[in-house]
Amino acid sequence: MSSTVPIYVAISIGDGVYKHWGVFIDAPQEKDKIFLQVAGSDGRFRYELETRDVQRSERLVELLPLYDVDVAEINPIKTVASQITVHNEIRGWNCQDYVLDLLEALENEAIVNSKDERYKKQKDLLRGKQEGLA
Repeated sequence: MSSTVPIYVAISIGDGVYKHWGVFIDAPQEKDKIFLQVAGSDGRFRYELETRDVQRSERLVELLPLYDVDVAEINPIKTVASQITVHNEIRGWNCQDYVLDLLEALENEAIVNSKDERYKKQKDLLRGKQEGLA
């Protein structure tokens, strides 16, 4: 059994104008698969952790692979994700901003290696998908 698990950004059809983003940890066991996100609407977002396989969602548009992490990092990732500030005071802040903030925090905690070339390329690709930027 692998000691690493892949982390993806799951991009789905949202309820609003923009696509919904969340971080998906694809653990080997169904019960360990985790989706980290903020849900809600402008000014009313809240952090949510769901135990589910987003690959089974009919709303899934894309699963963008980012990085493989050691299984031991799953709980620290959940902790960091729960501590990201939800910026309801910033008009237009949304789930896409949350995902980028979470990735920055994981880099700062050295859970994700920001110098990894594949990761950097995928993160740049992700940034290019961000919607609603003026």
